[in-house]
Amino acid sequence: MARFLRDAVITIVVLVVIAVLVAYGAVANGGMTADAQPGPIERAVAGRLLRLSIPADASALKNPFANDAEMWRQAEDHYGDHCAPCHGDDGRGRTDLGEYMYPKVPDLAGAAVQRQSDGALFYIIQNGVRWTGMPGWKLEHTPEETWKLVSFIRHVPQITPIEPSTHGAHHHEHDEGHEPHHDEPEHPHNPPRPPRE
Repeated sequence: MARFLRDAVITIVVLVVIAVLVAYGAVANGGMTADAQPGPIERAVAGRLLRLSIPADASALKNPFANDAEMWRQAEDHYGDHCAPCHGDDGRGRTDLGEYMYPKVPDLAGAAVQRQSDGALFYIIQNGVRWTGMPGWKLEHTPEETWKLVSFIRHVPQITPIEPSTHGAHHHEHDEGHEPHHDEPEHPHNPPRPPRE
């Protein structure tokens, strides 16, 4: 029995040393650059860590506006000012910023985002996600504004995707009749932006 335990410990130590050497080699050869997308193992680990980072009580929160099918409209301008530079006007993340982030900005219409609970989306918007470009907005957004953004995210699959060549134009099918507001105070998370055309 003692020999078996000794062999098991040696095997585990050797495997850990090999894993550390492989990881070190990958990092030393440019493995921490942002010009390539994460591999499947890194994506799986990151996704699991994200799910673990959201407290169960936060994930269980319900959107108080969930039954109002038009509440997303109240977040449209806010989304355009704060979220669209990375996530795109259509929520697909195909922007100059979103395309070059590591990992890429998620498609808000995609299953990975839409299957998140309302509470999880609220928590992510409020607290951000480490090792990504997603900042935490709780010092900038009121809880009510954040819940309205959750409503907007739930509406994203219904927005017609914008062709990549038109990104940066800051228009989508719901802009008609809506004038953007730029009366919000300047803030590190809210730098001044030129008016939309």
